[in-house]
Amino acid sequence: MASLPRFSAWLLLGLLFAFRASADVALIVNPQNPENDVTASDVKAIFRQEQQHWKAGGKIYLVLQEAGSAEKDLVLKKIYNMSDVELKQYWLGKLFRGEIASFPHVASSSASAKRLVAHAVRALAFVNASVVDSTVKVVRIDGRRPGEPGYLLATPSK
Repeated sequence: MASLPRFSAWLLLGLLFAFRASADVALIVNPQNPENDVTASDVKAIFRQEQQHWKAGGKIYLVLQEAGSAEKDLVLKKIYNMSDVELKQYWLGKLFRGEIASFPHVASSSASAKRLVAHAVRALAFVNASVVDSTVKVVRIDGRRPGEPGYLLATPSK
């Protein structure tokens, strides 16, 4: 019987890890940023840098994650509709045409993206919703937050 509590603990840890790994992707901004809600088309325009300024004013400081993260893979699929290689070519084209001054900042993880946004009022990033805390603010997409039905950046069900 002594092994039953240990098994239960491992099962609980496995379930918690599975929940965290499958959490939706949240768009976050600094709490001082007045933006609270964007449309799906706004999100696509911002991430494609077709819209480079907040509606309230100021240049958007876009933060992406490195290739290979589950969050980046979801954003590539649902926002860019490109592979990571295609996205790099897209950025190079925009840079050479003078449409952008530099590439978006790249963070190594959701935690590092969150830290950047917590210190930069005009920053926007996507993170695993499980890392969101009071240092950042979640921006609704079409009035929906992560976990709500119809949310644009919901993790597909397995």
